[in-house]
Amino acid sequence: MASGNNDTMPLYCGSGMDNFHTSYKNMHGYVSLVVCLLGTLANTLNIIVLTRREMISPTNAILTGLAVADLAVMLEYIPYTVHDFILGSSLPWETRLGYNWACFIMFHSIFAQVLHTISIWLTVTLAVWRYIAVGYPQKNRVWCGMRTTIITIITAYVVCALVVSPSLYLIFSITEWLDKLDAQDHIISRTPMSQFIIDFNKEKLSKAKEAENATVSVVQNATQWLNASSLANTTSTSTSTTTATPIVARNVTVYLLYHSDMAMRNDWLQNASFLIYSVLIKLIPCIALTILSVRLIMALLEAKRRRKKLTSKPAPAAAAAASNGSKVLPNGKAAERPRKNSKTLEKEKQTDRTTRMLLAVLLLFLITEFPQGIMGLLSSVLGDAFFKQCYLRLSDLMDVLALINSSINFILYCSMSKQFRSTFTLLFRPKFLDKWLPVAQDELTANRADGLQRSVAATQLEKSQATPKRPQVLALASMANTQATTTTTTTTNGTQVTNL
Repeated sequence: MASGNNDTMPLYCGSGMDNFHTSYKNMHGYVSLVVCLLGTLANTLNIIVLTRREMISPTNAILTGLAVADLAVMLEYIPYTVHDFILGSSLPWETRLGYNWACFIMFHSIFAQVLHTISIWLTVTLAVWRYIAVGYPQKNRVWCGMRTTIITIITAYVVCALVVSPSLYLIFSITEWLDKLDAQDHIISRTPMSQFIIDFNKEKLSKAKEAENATVSVVQNATQWLNASSLANTTSTSTSTTTATPIVARNVTVYLLYHSDMAMRNDWLQNASFLIYSVLIKLIPCIALTILSVRLIMALLEAKRRRKKLTSKPAPAAAAAASNGSKVLPNGKAAERPRKNSKTLEKEKQTDRTTRMLLAVLLLFLITEFPQGIMGLLSSVLGDAFFKQCYLRLSDLMDVLALINSSINFILYCSMSKQFRSTFTLLFRPKFLDKWLPVAQDELTANRADGLQRSVAATQLEKSQATPKRPQVLALASMANTQATTTTTTTTNGTQVTNL
């Protein structure tokens, strides 16, 4: 850290932040390793369950893309935390800060940020899809079909990589340094060996000397008498101010990720990268998710109120239908109206359960991501002092919070989605447990049949949209022969593929 400027820097975070950083750093490696291992297993299970044929839907496709991004983040973070936090103190200095590891750190800084940005915007997409399903159910199949969902997921992966990667690549570069170590491999000094850092430091030093020479000539006459008066006191005390210098045991060449030549000479580039990180990647998605979460909660309350109204007053609706002179059809449709209402209400309950589960995902995301966005924005506004005193001290804690957010979705799915639990049980339940804990096979079979039925309905809908319509006369002529088939198809196509 810049020790020479500590007296002039404003104090944003005191010694308590340093103590927290020191104490937590010792356990961060083990905590993050456990979270990554559990998150890798959980996201693998998510992908296996969500890609089953009976689970295919636009919502589950987004959750699958989210699980793939989170799984990649977990797998990439494991070697980083093992090398830097668990094995770091036992590795030789040359291995710990070698060129190969510097290349991996460069890859880690770009890859992890790209994948995390993809996860963030897929979460926003999930919230938008869910809001359309709840607020505009009649437009859900048109606006949020499987084709549109797949295109949106691919676009999120491509655009996030194109936006994030160049900014980080322009900001950082691998630099060469010379470390002087003592006998215990404690660093004594670090000297830059990369030429652009040497040139930048020389230019900075020359500018500082020019400014110092301009001010010395003004105050030189006023301070001459002080030099003569303090000469005797200086000679009497100068012998007691000598200190022992540490002995250099060896010199080691290390490679570090540092600011690039372009970033060092253009401060606006560093500020722009912080703004992209804090505003585009963190704050805008968090604000959008906050608004969408509030709208989803309002939609849930409205659905609950509407369902309560329908279930509490079924008789007046039937009386009104009778008073209007509605003719009772021979096929008994008037008698089947209460059954249709009950199916609609059950479907709305299932939609509400899925919405509550996705709301839990969104709220967990906001808890872990909003503080990072605020810290990044403050770093770009308040400058280097806040970044060094506060942001870097909390970076490890923010990393583990982001990892927890990426690994806990499996628990939410199992606890809040009946269909996910049934499919997971069908896939991974050991057979020998059936003797002691019999499984509800009828429920599992019905779940699988329902998923297959929805898949067939989606396929038939796509075919019907792709083929041209027949003339009305031919359609009326064939209606009598296909009455049973069209009734089944209409009922099946009416089912929305939006629930988990």
